[in-house]
Amino acid sequence: MRQTEGINQTRKGKHLKWEERIQIETLQREGLLSKDIGQRLGRPARTIRREIRQGWVTHRISKYRAEERYSADRGQTTYEAKMRSRGTLAVIDSRLPEHLYHCIVEQKESPGVVAARMKKDGLEYSVCAKTIYNLIDQGKIPGVSNESLWEKGKRKQKRRTLHRKRKRAVPPDHSIENRPEIINERQEVGHWEIDLVVGGKKKGAAVLLTLTERKTRKEFIRKLKDRSQASVIRALNGMERQMGKEGFRVIFKSITADNGSEFLDCEAFEKSVFGGKRTHVYYAHPYSSWERGSNENANRIIRRFIPKGCDISKFTKKQIQAIEDWMNNYPRKILDFETAEERFIKEIAV
Repeated sequence: MRQTEGINQTRKGKHLKWEERIQIETLQREGLLSKDIGQRLGRPARTIRREIRQGWVTHRISKYRAEERYSADRGQTTYEAKMRSRGTLAVIDSRLPEHLYHCIVEQKESPGVVAARMKKDGLEYSVCAKTIYNLIDQGKIPGVSNESLWEKGKRKQKRRTLHRKRKRAVPPDHSIENRPEIINERQEVGHWEIDLVVGGKKKGAAVLLTLTERKTRKEFIRKLKDRSQASVIRALNGMERQMGKEGFRVIFKSITADNGSEFLDCEAFEKSVFGGKRTHVYYAHPYSSWERGSNENANRIIRRFIPKGCDISKFTKKQIQAIEDWMNNYPRKILDFETAEERFIKEIAV
């Protein structure tokens, strides 16, 4: 029986896998040509010819007899060696280090965004994100190190914290467990996550109210004088007056909050300044910040500009607006390097 039954068709452009190399070795020893092997595996004939060439060995059968054939072991070893050597540049374009410094240090962009923008702009010295990381690790970009990157090397082990008691039970229809799947699966625009970003202890009472749209990652940031429920409601009322009753309902179909005391009065939260109900509030489980993951990630981005321990009261509304604008106009990998603003405008117009 030939070992060709059940061979899956693989997509063009993907690297060969170890199982495919075994199949190539078997079929080649059976006398099939490269084009025939390629048809069996769903691969271009040139891919098979290249693989056979790099895995070609002289196999000694006995003391007086040898044969030349393809070896899956040799092909896999050659492939792995090439993969280990990828991502380094023999010669760096003189314009690349300065460009990377400007984007990563001054513009606070990630290597992924820098690489995507260079490719989009058609720059002659474009490189991939992996290469940028390698160049930084090798110290080949003056002024840029892993400390310049927001994510890399900054995660620390979580400390135990004292849990505060909830003020009151969450009504069943406001629990995240009863949130519709259309919201859970991010199928519709208009569903938000909310939180507060606080300053350092004894550094003033001012906080930031942050709202993140689940599907498009659109961000709203409002500076509050304190973290009271009254300040939160006042900020939402101001946004509703600015957008209008119907506009607010279209944009804010639902809001998911944590169990902080500033959010627990769902009736006041949902009540429109124009009368009636303006949105629906859902509450995540206690100590389950991952249930508001988009908002948590957005807050971490804000910390690039306002580190923990800072006095938020010293930041002007103009500075806060600049941070919001930067976040909404920053290309996001999760959005195929579109910005949140671009994606939000497309979705809300549908």
